[in-house]
Amino acid sequence: MDGIIKFYDLAPSTSSTHYFSPNTWKTRMGLLHKGVEFETIPATLLDFRRDLARRSNQPHIAAPAIELPDGTFIYDSFRIAEWLENTYPDAPSLFTGDGKLSCDARPEHIIVGKNYARMIDLGLGASKPEWAVWFDLFFPQLDKLIAGDEHRAYFISDARHGPQGYQKLLALDRQELIRRAKMNVQPLVQVLREHPNEYFQGTHPGQVDYVIFGRYAYCRMLDAKLTKEIWNDQGEELNNWIQRLSQAHDRHAQQMFDSCALID
Repeated sequence: MDGIIKFYDLAPSTSSTHYFSPNTWKTRMGLLHKGVEFETIPATLLDFRRDLARRSNQPHIAAPAIELPDGTFIYDSFRIAEWLENTYPDAPSLFTGDGKLSCDARPEHIIVGKNYARMIDLGLGASKPEWAVWFDLFFPQLDKLIAGDEHRAYFISDARHGPQGYQKLLALDRQELIRRAKMNVQPLVQVLREHPNEYFQGTHPGQVDYVIFGRYAYCRMLDAKLTKEIWNDQGEELNNWIQRLSQAHDRHAQQMFDSCALID
Protein backbone atom coordinates (compact mmCIF):
# COMPACT_ATOMS: atom_id res chain seq x y z
CA MET A 1 0.00 0.00 0.00
CA ASP A 2 1.37 3.39 -1.02
CA GLY A 3 1.50 6.15 1.57
CA ILE A 4 1.83 6.20 5.33
CA ILE A 5 -1.01 4.98 7.53
CA LYS A 6 -2.12 7.34 10.29
CA PHE A 7 -2.51 5.53 13.59
CA TYR A 8 -4.66 7.36 16.15
CA ASP A 9 -3.53 6.37 19.63
CA LEU A 10 -5.31 7.32 22.83
CA ALA A 11 -3.46 9.86 24.96
CA PRO A 12 -4.27 12.11 27.95
CA SER A 13 -3.83 15.17 25.71
CA THR A 14 -2.90 15.90 22.10
CA SER A 15 0.58 16.96 23.21
CA SER A 16 1.23 13.78 25.21
CA THR A 17 2.97 10.57 24.15
CA HIS A 18 1.78 8.75 27.28
CA TYR A 19 -0.16 6.20 25.23
CA PHE A 20 -2.07 4.05 27.68
CA SER A 21 -4.87 2.18 25.92
CA PRO A 22 -4.44 -1.62 25.87
CA ASN A 23 -6.48 -1.79 22.68
CA THR A 24 -4.27 0.61 20.79
CA TRP A 25 -1.21 -1.34 21.90
CA LYS A 26 -2.66 -4.41 20.16
CA THR A 27 -2.82 -2.45 16.92
CA ARG A 28 0.60 -0.87 17.40
CA MET A 29 2.20 -4.30 17.77
CA GLY A 30 0.23 -5.63 14.81
CA LEU A 31 1.44 -2.82 12.56
CA LEU A 32 5.02 -3.50 13.62
CA HIS A 33 4.54 -7.25 13.12
CA LYS A 34 3.44 -6.67 9.53
CA GLY A 35 6.21 -4.14 8.87
CA VAL A 36 3.75 -1.37 8.05
CA GLU A 37 4.97 2.21 7.94
CA PHE A 38 2.74 4.36 10.14
CA GLU A 39 2.56 7.72 11.84
CA THR A 40 1.27 7.89 15.42
CA ILE A 41 -1.15 10.71 16.12
CA PRO A 42 -2.19 11.30 19.75
CA ALA A 43 -5.94 11.66 20.20
CA THR A 44 -8.03 12.22 23.31
CA LEU A 45 -11.36 10.66 24.21
CA LEU A 46 -13.08 13.83 23.02
CA ASP A 47 -11.15 13.79 19.74
CA PHE A 48 -12.65 10.39 18.98
CA ARG A 49 -16.15 11.54 19.91
CA ARG A 50 -15.93 14.73 17.86
CA ASP A 51 -13.30 15.33 15.17
CA LEU A 52 -12.60 11.72 14.24
CA ALA A 53 -16.29 10.79 14.34
CA ARG A 54 -17.04 13.66 11.97
CA ARG A 55 -14.13 13.05 9.60
CA SER A 56 -14.67 9.31 9.42
CA ASN A 57 -18.46 9.61 9.22
CA GLN A 58 -18.54 6.88 11.86
CA PRO A 59 -20.25 8.23 15.01
CA HIS A 60 -19.18 5.26 17.15
CA ILE A 61 -15.51 5.29 16.18
CA ALA A 62 -13.22 4.41 19.08
CA ALA A 63 -9.57 3.75 19.79
CA PRO A 64 -7.67 2.31 18.09
CA ALA A 65 -8.31 3.74 14.66
CA ILE A 66 -6.23 3.93 11.53
CA GLU A 67 -6.66 6.23 8.56
CA LEU A 68 -5.57 4.89 5.19
CA PRO A 69 -3.91 7.12 2.58
CA ASP A 70 -7.21 7.34 0.68
CA GLY A 71 -8.98 8.73 3.77
CA THR A 72 -10.72 5.51 4.79
CA PHE A 73 -10.96 4.89 8.54
CA ILE A 74 -10.89 1.48 10.23
CA TYR A 75 -11.39 1.09 13.95
CA ASP A 76 -11.53 -1.75 16.51
CA SER A 77 -8.29 -3.61 17.23
CA PHE A 78 -9.49 -7.00 16.04
CA ARG A 79 -11.02 -5.61 12.87
CA ILE A 80 -7.73 -3.86 12.15
CA ALA A 81 -5.81 -7.09 12.79
CA GLU A 82 -7.98 -8.91 10.26
CA TRP A 83 -7.45 -6.09 7.77
CA LEU A 84 -3.68 -6.26 8.27
CA GLU A 85 -3.69 -10.02 7.76
CA ASN A 86 -5.55 -9.71 4.46
CA THR A 87 -3.78 -6.60 3.17
CA TYR A 88 -0.21 -7.72 3.86
CA PRO A 89 -0.10 -11.40 2.83
CA ASP A 90 3.65 -11.24 2.15
CA ALA A 91 4.40 -10.54 5.82
CA PRO A 92 4.29 -13.02 8.72
CA SER A 93 0.80 -14.04 9.74
CA LEU A 94 -0.70 -12.54 12.88
CA PHE A 95 -2.63 -15.71 13.63
CA THR A 96 -0.56 -18.82 12.87
CA GLY A 97 2.26 -18.37 15.39
CA ASP A 98 4.78 -20.14 13.16
CA GLY A 99 6.50 -17.16 11.55
CA LYS A 100 5.27 -18.07 8.06
CA LEU A 101 3.91 -15.53 5.62
CA SER A 102 0.14 -15.15 5.53
CA CYS A 103 0.10 -16.15 1.87
CA ASP A 104 1.80 -19.45 2.74
CA ALA A 105 -0.49 -20.30 5.66
CA ARG A 106 -3.23 -22.88 5.46
CA PRO A 107 -6.68 -21.25 5.76
CA GLU A 108 -7.76 -23.60 8.54
CA HIS A 109 -4.60 -22.74 10.49
CA ILE A 110 -5.44 -19.04 10.27
CA ILE A 111 -9.03 -19.68 11.34
CA VAL A 112 -7.99 -21.63 14.44
CA GLY A 113 -5.41 -19.00 15.38
CA LYS A 114 -7.90 -16.21 14.80
CA ASN A 115 -10.51 -17.87 17.01
CA TYR A 116 -7.90 -18.37 19.73
CA ALA A 117 -6.93 -14.70 19.53
CA ARG A 118 -10.54 -13.58 19.62
CA MET A 119 -11.27 -15.70 22.69
CA ILE A 120 -8.33 -14.13 24.56
CA ASP A 121 -9.37 -10.71 23.28
CA LEU A 122 -12.84 -11.07 24.77
CA GLY A 123 -11.50 -12.43 28.06
CA LEU A 124 -8.20 -11.16 29.45
CA GLY A 125 -8.06 -8.47 26.77
CA ALA A 126 -11.39 -6.92 27.73
CA SER A 127 -12.16 -4.33 30.39
CA LYS A 128 -15.54 -5.61 31.52
CA PRO A 129 -15.80 -4.91 35.26
CA GLU A 130 -17.72 -8.16 35.78
CA TRP A 131 -14.50 -10.14 35.37
CA ALA A 132 -11.68 -7.78 34.42
CA VAL A 133 -9.61 -5.90 36.96
CA TRP A 134 -7.05 -3.90 35.01
CA PHE A 135 -8.97 -0.71 34.26
CA ASP A 136 -10.25 -0.46 37.83
CA LEU A 137 -6.85 -1.15 39.39
CA PHE A 138 -4.92 1.47 37.43
CA PHE A 139 -7.70 4.05 37.26
CA PRO A 140 -6.19 6.38 39.91
CA GLN A 141 -2.93 6.55 37.93
CA LEU A 142 -4.80 7.25 34.71
CA ASP A 143 -6.92 9.88 36.44
CA LYS A 144 -3.80 11.88 37.31
CA LEU A 145 -2.74 12.04 33.66
CA ILE A 146 -5.92 13.49 32.18
CA ALA A 147 -5.29 17.15 31.38
CA GLY A 148 -7.34 20.05 30.04
CA ASP A 149 -10.49 21.41 31.66
CA GLU A 150 -12.94 20.18 29.03
CA HIS A 151 -11.35 16.78 28.63
CA ARG A 152 -11.11 16.30 32.38
CA ALA A 153 -14.74 17.33 32.87
CA TYR A 154 -15.79 14.62 30.44
CA PHE A 155 -13.42 12.04 31.94
CA ILE A 156 -14.89 12.36 35.45
CA SER A 157 -18.49 12.73 34.28
CA ASP A 158 -21.40 10.34 34.74
CA ALA A 159 -21.66 10.29 30.95
CA ARG A 160 -18.30 8.53 30.88
CA HIS A 161 -18.56 6.19 33.88
CA GLY A 162 -22.24 6.04 34.82
CA PRO A 163 -23.91 7.50 37.93
CA GLN A 164 -21.23 8.24 40.53
CA GLY A 165 -18.92 5.98 38.53
CA TYR A 166 -15.86 8.15 38.94
CA GLN A 167 -16.20 8.25 42.71
CA LYS A 168 -16.86 4.49 42.86
CA LEU A 169 -13.72 3.71 40.87
CA LEU A 170 -11.54 5.77 43.20
CA ALA A 171 -13.10 4.14 46.27
CA LEU A 172 -12.35 0.53 45.27
CA ASP A 173 -10.18 -1.68 47.50
CA ARG A 174 -6.75 -1.46 45.84
CA GLN A 175 -5.28 -4.46 47.67
CA GLU A 176 -8.15 -6.68 46.58
CA LEU A 177 -7.71 -5.51 43.01
CA ILE A 178 -3.98 -6.30 43.17
CA ARG A 179 -4.75 -9.78 44.50
CA ARG A 180 -7.18 -10.42 41.64
CA ALA A 181 -4.73 -9.07 39.07
CA LYS A 182 -2.03 -11.48 40.22
CA MET A 183 -4.52 -14.34 39.95
CA ASN A 184 -5.27 -13.26 36.36
CA VAL A 185 -1.59 -13.53 35.51
CA GLN A 186 -0.96 -17.00 36.96
CA PRO A 187 -2.46 -18.97 34.03
CA LEU A 188 -0.15 -17.05 31.70
CA VAL A 189 2.87 -18.13 33.72
CA GLN A 190 1.71 -21.75 33.60
CA VAL A 191 1.22 -21.74 29.83
CA LEU A 192 4.72 -20.37 29.26
CA ARG A 193 6.19 -22.95 31.64
CA GLU A 194 4.55 -25.71 29.63
CA HIS A 195 5.99 -24.29 26.39
CA PRO A 196 9.51 -23.04 27.19
CA ASN A 197 10.93 -20.28 24.99
CA GLU A 198 7.71 -20.01 22.99
CA TYR A 199 4.99 -17.40 22.75
CA PHE A 200 1.28 -17.64 23.45
CA GLN A 201 0.43 -17.80 19.74
CA GLY A 202 3.09 -20.44 19.03
CA THR A 203 6.80 -20.57 18.28
CA HIS A 204 6.53 -16.98 17.04
CA PRO A 205 4.50 -14.06 18.43
CA GLY A 206 1.08 -13.23 17.08
CA GLN A 207 -2.19 -11.53 17.88
CA VAL A 208 -2.71 -13.50 21.11
CA ASP A 209 0.61 -12.18 22.38
CA TYR A 210 -0.28 -8.64 21.36
CA VAL A 211 -3.61 -8.80 23.18
CA ILE A 212 -1.86 -9.88 26.38
CA PHE A 213 1.06 -7.52 25.88
CA GLY A 214 -1.41 -4.69 25.33
CA ARG A 215 -2.77 -5.32 28.80
CA TYR A 216 0.75 -5.36 30.22
CA ALA A 217 1.72 -2.18 28.36
CA TYR A 218 -1.38 -0.39 29.67
CA CYS A 219 -0.21 -1.16 33.20
CA ARG A 220 3.42 -0.36 32.44
CA MET A 221 2.67 3.06 30.98
CA LEU A 222 0.70 4.02 34.10
CA ASP A 223 2.71 2.56 37.00
CA ALA A 224 6.02 0.78 36.39
CA LYS A 225 6.52 -0.28 40.01
CA LEU A 226 3.09 -1.83 40.47
CA THR A 227 3.32 -3.46 37.05
CA LYS A 228 6.57 -5.16 38.00
CA GLU A 229 4.95 -6.57 41.13
CA ILE A 230 1.91 -7.89 39.28
CA TRP A 231 3.53 -9.06 36.04
CA ASN A 232 7.31 -9.41 35.97
CA ASP A 233 7.72 -10.78 39.49
CA GLN A 234 5.19 -13.60 39.02
CA GLY A 235 7.59 -15.88 37.18
CA GLU A 236 10.78 -15.91 35.16
CA GLU A 237 8.95 -17.25 32.12
CA LEU A 238 6.51 -14.35 32.02
CA ASN A 239 9.25 -11.82 32.65
CA ASN A 240 11.29 -13.25 29.76
CA TRP A 241 8.26 -13.09 27.46
CA ILE A 242 7.73 -9.44 28.42
CA GLN A 243 11.37 -8.64 27.74
CA ARG A 244 11.32 -10.31 24.33
CA LEU A 245 8.30 -8.34 23.17
CA SER A 246 9.58 -5.11 24.73
CA GLN A 247 12.85 -5.48 22.81
CA ALA A 248 11.24 -6.53 19.51
CA HIS A 249 11.15 -4.25 16.48
CA ASP A 250 14.25 -2.27 17.46
CA ARG A 251 13.11 -1.89 21.08
CA HIS A 252 9.97 -0.05 20.01
CA ALA A 253 7.92 -0.77 23.14
CA GLN A 254 10.89 -0.42 25.48
CA GLN A 255 11.68 3.01 24.10
CA MET A 256 8.10 4.09 24.78
CA PHE A 257 8.28 2.74 28.33
CA ASP A 258 11.58 4.54 28.87
CA SER A 259 10.21 7.83 27.54
CA CYS A 260 7.34 7.68 30.03
CA ALA A 261 9.80 7.06 32.84
CA LEU A 262 11.65 10.23 31.86
CA ILE A 263 8.39 12.20 31.83
CA ASP A 264 7.39 10.83 35.23
